[in-house]
Amino acid sequence: MHYLGDGLGLKDRWKLWRKRKLIFPPDEIHQAGENAELRLEKLCRAAGKNNNWAVYPSVRIPDPDGGRREIDLILVSGTTVLIVEQKHWSGRFEVFEDGEFLQHRNKGGAHSHATVAHRIARKARLLEEIHRQRFPENEMSFHVLVAMTHPRLEWPETFPELPAEMINERQLLDRIQSTGGSPEDSDFEDTMAGFGTWDEIHMHGGLKLKGDLLNLGLGTGVEEWDGTRHGDLRVHVEHPRGILTLFRPSMSKVRLSDDSGRNIELKCKDGPKAKMHVVGKTTAEEVDWMMIGSIHASRRPKEWG
Repeated sequence: MHYLGDGLGLKDRWKLWRKRKLIFPPDEIHQAGENAELRLEKLCRAAGKNNNWAVYPSVRIPDPDGGRREIDLILVSGTTVLIVEQKHWSGRFEVFEDGEFLQHRNKGGAHSHATVAHRIARKARLLEEIHRQRFPENEMSFHVLVAMTHPRLEWPETFPELPAEMINERQLLDRIQSTGGSPEDSDFEDTMAGFGTWDEIHMHGGLKLKGDLLNLGLGTGVEEWDGTRHGDLRVHVEHPRGILTLFRPSMSKVRLSDDSGRNIELKCKDGPKAKMHVVGKTTAEEVDWMMIGSIHASRRPKEWG
């Protein structure tokens, strides 16, 4: 058991207590989108269970132009790969000749989603190139889909020529149930094992921060332990928030574990901060451990990921 933090006076304990009590409510808009993605993932797993469909959600692949790009869903059976971009829009939408998608919301207003089909087609090409560089003789068939999953979405009567097939949720599930049947190609499975997904910090109150966890901020011993971990990292934090903590020393308990069964525990007071590059932000930010409820960090990508 490790300890972080020195003794605190009453004034500092008051500040610490206030910090631990802060509530960060969920971002309802982003949470609704994540719930829709999780729902589709579960439906695809159930629909493809009897036909050997492997399901990979939120896969992040490197972009030669910099950074990494996310693919919502990759479905694989045998040598068939479905690259799926999910959109859970309501209202109605238009698609123009240049590939721009324009959503008209039920509550009024319009929002441009730019070239949705072209972006997912580019990600599919990047994934295919990575795989073929590793296994030049491996034959995989890649199919690019945009799945519109909201039941109350009005579709346009016609579409311009697009580099991705437009389908609804039922059509996607029907395809999974009626095709496939072979175990996932072992070479492609090996390639997929090199990719990770987003890291998540869950704040007290339900807010979820997604991005790249850059540093745990819990000291060199913990960083060295994390540097040799296997698979995903899971962190659970217990904070004393009772009023009596104002009058006596109280420490938060942090337990870290990885997929191999290793774990490490520590206690800390005020001070430590994790560092994350949150999605959509231009710079990394520090997150106070006294406000964190849990962390789930993805496995580290391999060289090609």
